[in-house]
Amino acid sequence: MSKHSNITGKNAKTPALAFFVAAALTLALDQLTKYAIVKNIAWSKDNPTYHFVGQNQPIPVIDDFLYIVHITNEGAAWGILSGRTYLLTSIAILALVAVWLFRESLGFSHLWGRIALGIFSGGVVGNLVDRICYGHVIDFIDVHLPLVNYRWPAFNIADCGISVGVAIYVAAVLICGDD
Repeated sequence: MSKHSNITGKNAKTPALAFFVAAALTLALDQLTKYAIVKNIAWSKDNPTYHFVGQNQPIPVIDDFLYIVHITNEGAAWGILSGRTYLLTSIAILALVAVWLFRESLGFSHLWGRIALGIFSGGVVGNLVDRICYGHVIDFIDVHLPLVNYRWPAFNIADCGISVGVAIYVAAVLICGDD
């Protein structure tokens, strides 16, 4: 068994700590950024910063491309299932339970599998905390794609964690296989 297989292989000795560290870091970054948004950017239902009119204006990071806003989302991605907080909360909890119950089948024995599942789980928990505490998710990253005249739905660090966790997981499966 090579040194490389000890780090990434099925029989790796790295404890589940990688999973919990990845999840905790993702969750902490998500909640800290959302806290900063809530405390520093005004929001009102009648005039959210998502619109470029009124008092609450988006903060430009890169003009015509990237803005910081303060909006809420009662649904999932693209507002799907909006207003179904209990359903979305239940789905999130079921996803977390499934990740934990099926962790060995999902590649938890590989370091990159643990990291990917940890980042994913941290993102799920980040949005779950919002749903439980506020009844909606706080989104603040607003991306515009001027070449195709499209405004991507606003998102947050938890959403990034979910997407990045899945991307790392897929890459790890493609590179390491499922052995």
